[in-house]
Amino acid sequence: EISLGLVGSEMCIRDRANAIVFTGSAIGSWSDVTATSSDITRINNNDEGGVAKFNWGTPADSNTTKNSFKFDGAGSDDGDAEWSTELDSAFRIGSFRYTNGSTYNSAGVTGVSLNVALTITSPVLSDSAYNFDFSIDNTPNTTGNDVLDGDIVTSTSGLSSSFFESNGVMYTLELLGFSSDAGQTIHSDFSSPENQKARAGLYAKITEVSVSEVPLPPSLLFLGAGLMGLGALRKKATSKA
Repeated sequence: EISLGLVGSEMCIRDRANAIVFTGSAIGSWSDVTATSSDITRINNNDEGGVAKFNWGTPADSNTTKNSFKFDGAGSDDGDAEWSTELDSAFRIGSFRYTNGSTYNSAGVTGVSLNVALTITSPVLSDSAYNFDFSIDNTPNTTGNDVLDGDIVTSTSGLSSSFFESNGVMYTLELLGFSSDAGQTIHSDFSSPENQKARAGLYAKITEVSVSEVPLPPSLLFLGAGLMGLGALRKKATSKA
């Protein structure tokens, strides 16, 4: 009977933890473009309303445009609703628009990073930055079919190495991928047909991490290495004595 009571109490505590509702906002910024010297790229992270844009390539003619990514974080401006989510539940951190143009000076652009500044307003006040990488597949336009010739962006990151604390528990942000149906299905990759614009939500979840998964600050790593070295020297001196 005592064991059953303890198990029941533990389940109640776990249920309460899972019922935590986090709310906040997100602002994105692009960085760390992977490209060759002949590629043309441009980043604008200071657009009005907290929108971050990344463009690449030179339009082939007047009927097309540059390739571009546009990220608009949830709650990034006054007219945008904040995101809200429970623990380990998928939520939209922002909207993603992929413009696929016919371009030159773009084939060597194969990746870019998105830094998400996540501001949590409840149940704890927290500001943390989470970095996620994306690969870009500039598909050759060989079939004449806009869909088959579509370019593809793929999320190559999962758990972030950044963390925040709430009531003594450590949490991080895990990027899940793209969804075009309000989160019912989420995919790690997203395609934009040739000479078109495609839109999707970018989804993530807040998940709990153990203390062992939290990286130590460099100062503590150096301190630990120094203490280990000192211990080894003392052991060596004692053995000689």
